[in-house]
Amino acid sequence: MNLSDRYRARGQFDLTTSEPFDFELTVAKPAGWHWSTPTEVFTGSTLWSGTYLDDTPVGLKMSAAKKGVSVTVFAQSALTDHEETKLLAAIKSGLGEDEELDAFYNFARDDPVLSITVQDLYGMRAGRLDDLFGRVILAITLQMAPLKRSQDMMARLLERYGTRILFDGRQVVLWPRLFTIANLDPTELRQEIKLGYRSERLVKAARYLTEHPMSLRELLCEPEKEAIKDAMEIPGIGTYSAGLIVGQSSVQLDVWSVVIISELLLGRKPRYPRQEINAVTRAMRDRWGKWAWLAFVYIVNDLPKLATIYHLSRVT
Repeated sequence: MNLSDRYRARGQFDLTTSEPFDFELTVAKPAGWHWSTPTEVFTGSTLWSGTYLDDTPVGLKMSAAKKGVSVTVFAQSALTDHEETKLLAAIKSGLGEDEELDAFYNFARDDPVLSITVQDLYGMRAGRLDDLFGRVILAITLQMAPLKRSQDMMARLLERYGTRILFDGRQVVLWPRLFTIANLDPTELRQEIKLGYRSERLVKAARYLTEHPMSLRELLCEPEKEAIKDAMEIPGIGTYSAGLIVGQSSVQLDVWSVVIISELLLGRKPRYPRQEINAVTRAMRDRWGKWAWLAFVYIVNDLPKLATIYHLSRVT
């Protein structure tokens, strides 16, 4: 990885956000979900993160402002007007600007489970910064692996192939570039990163996206079925992984989350969790419809409170 201290502040902007909006809950979710990259830093109500702007790394320092979010952009050279406009649009989208939070809250207040979560997490948006390849990496490393193993694989990928940037006294590592992974021999990933069979899948996915560029924002503008279909064109991405990438109304449950949702919705712990994923997913869809994804986000991020009210065997 290349470490550079040549990143300088290239602009400061105040973005207006729609209410309700809570900056900290959106970018530093209680469940520990990252906003852009797992290495970003959130402390003292300020987020230091980063992304790629047309393959150029940029650092982002963000904090809550009176009517939205204050953003300082760090880069190695000045941004053009087009680059600035593109970056700010991506940030606003990543902060969940397009989410119908008021409508979700109106729906949630009549649900015994969701009414608790929306009160606890008022203003939290599900938004994440547009980094499609980062989500592909996440989806592939999560395949058939315990969370700890997935986290280890992602950490090794970032350490060896990520882009390290230094700005404002902070260090952030961005996801590996597409062409970096696309040019690798899968054997290297298998031996050095311990990805196993996922090595071939990740390299093929990177090569496909290099030849067929697509963005998360473009996918999210499509009807969900079409977005999932397009995501499944990426090698190594099946229905489950596509649902993780797109994350609109459908929710892809795993063995851990199916137990929690079953206990909340059906009042029982599944005897054979993997076999009941489809049934519990249908129960979510029947109860929450198009709000299933936001409902899932709110539930997972409010588990400590829910566990004081409901018996959740997977929450300690």
